[in-house]
Amino acid sequence: MHPNTAKYPKSTWLTEEERFNLDEAELFERCEKYLDCWWWRINNLYIIANEYGQPVLFRCRTAQTVLFCVMWYLNIILKARQLGFSTAIQVFILDHALFNNDRQCGVIAQGLSEARAIFASKILYPYVRLPSWLKTGNRAITSKTGTAIYFANDSYVRIAVSFRSGTLQVLHISEYGKICAAFPLRADEVQSGSLNAIHEGSLLFVESTAEGATGNFFEMSVESMELLESGIDLSKLDFKFHFYPWFDDPKYVLPVPDSGLKLTKKWVKYFTSVQAASKVILSDEQKNWYIKKESSQKGKMKQEFPSTPMEAFLTSGRKVFDSDDLMRAEGRCTKPLLVYDVDPNTGKRKKVNGKVDLSLKAADKLAQSTLGYLLVWELPDEDEDYAMGGDVAEGLEHGDRSSFDIVAKSDGRQVAHWFGHLDTKRFARLMAHIGTWYNLAYIGPERNNHGHAVLQELVEIYPTSRIYHEEHIDREDTDEETNKVGWHTSAQSKPLLTGSFEDLLANDTDGLRWRGTVAELNIFVYDKKGRMGAQAGGFDDQVMSYMIAQEMRARMPKRRVIDNSESPHNPNHWMAR
Repeated sequence: MHPNTAKYPKSTWLTEEERFNLDEAELFERCEKYLDCWWWRINNLYIIANEYGQPVLFRCRTAQTVLFCVMWYLNIILKARQLGFSTAIQVFILDHALFNNDRQCGVIAQGLSEARAIFASKILYPYVRLPSWLKTGNRAITSKTGTAIYFANDSYVRIAVSFRSGTLQVLHISEYGKICAAFPLRADEVQSGSLNAIHEGSLLFVESTAEGATGNFFEMSVESMELLESGIDLSKLDFKFHFYPWFDDPKYVLPVPDSGLKLTKKWVKYFTSVQAASKVILSDEQKNWYIKKESSQKGKMKQEFPSTPMEAFLTSGRKVFDSDDLMRAEGRCTKPLLVYDVDPNTGKRKKVNGKVDLSLKAADKLAQSTLGYLLVWELPDEDEDYAMGGDVAEGLEHGDRSSFDIVAKSDGRQVAHWFGHLDTKRFARLMAHIGTWYNLAYIGPERNNHGHAVLQELVEIYPTSRIYHEEHIDREDTDEETNKVGWHTSAQSKPLLTGSFEDLLANDTDGLRWRGTVAELNIFVYDKKGRMGAQAGGFDDQVMSYMIAQEMRARMPKRRVIDNSESPHNPNHWMAR
């Protein structure tokens, strides 16, 4: 479905003057041989109204062209305001219905008034202005309503607030983030009904600016972003994540005064972080536009004109960690080298980078998701020591996730990560297998709540000398250890974790490689009572496991020669080699 941009290059395109001034016979002669290419058609045939209500020839802008060149079957589009994606997708949908038989196409709008406005301005307006020879035969209208148009080729385009019955070949959900925020019941209907009207091989565009770090659009964005970052091949039922920041639009510039652009320390830090995170160089004209726009947008700026994906999702509380530091950390994230499906009982690893077994039942495996897979950036190095931190959940499929991270002792870089839903015993076994593989990593599972069950199992199968024993962090004799194993997160210990990690972030020595952890760090906030945790509706399990791993790295014993006799496994077993 991707456009063949080389088939009919821009040298074959109509000029806007030709499109408006050629008579119908001349236009037919000019267009006839190119009508088999949808990319040529959408850039040469359709007249739309611009922001001033004036008729103009629709042409894909740079960001819209990128989307059509890299789009998947199911697409999540997080974007800055006024990049024109809604118009581009609706022109694509109209063209798809006109030039293909038996195509059921839909657009979901925020409300009935929005549905009528979209139909009138984005569907009916360009159709009416097509040359008459394109509106005959199969492309003639058989009937229409205030929100739908039906063609003789048995294709149609409908604009509605929800689709539940029937099957759609193309669906566009416009401003889904705003629907989730303003109309949660309607968002539930879209999630349970409309998304189920899309089947394998259909085209879906879920497009929106962000509207807070909760709701289905936020969840779908983070999950698709993590899946794309993992390197696992997408199936036709997986969403592909697309992000388009404000600086993708060439119109977002403002001339710089003759005296030059003077930046405060705040803006120097911000733009340095943006450039590091996005691998771009911003011009002074772009920086000047952003500063002036921010002076009027205030707190809405990052939501409406984001520079990075996670900056788009504003939090309802005060962030624990500095936004610019997190942006730079996001820019340092990379795809894992390997992705494994690991049997928690045996430790057997199965590489799944380019393939996932979709025959497994969802109850046994959350297929095609980063949940439940071991993400590996570096294989174990015999000359390196490793620390592991774990955050333990109950293991229920729809509850909090358990999570663990492994970091290198030498510089704290993230080498492996796992998060998902496992019961406490199997989670303990999984930690033991992976810890053994990483040179008997020094393990610090969180002891709170369900962590007791994990530790009870872990001390039976893993060397206790390689499990963290609690220190009295609230007494003067801070080096004294107790017999209690595992890390206890409390009102006294949590600030130690966040304070240490804050320093690592500020100095760009956090070692983070997994974008999913950075996503959770962005919604890790202080609530009204000053307590730290995930914003309502979010998760912080990956945040906690990673901070604990860094704390274990700081507290782990000095390097020692690993004695395989300590391992619960046979020294000749592959896990011990």
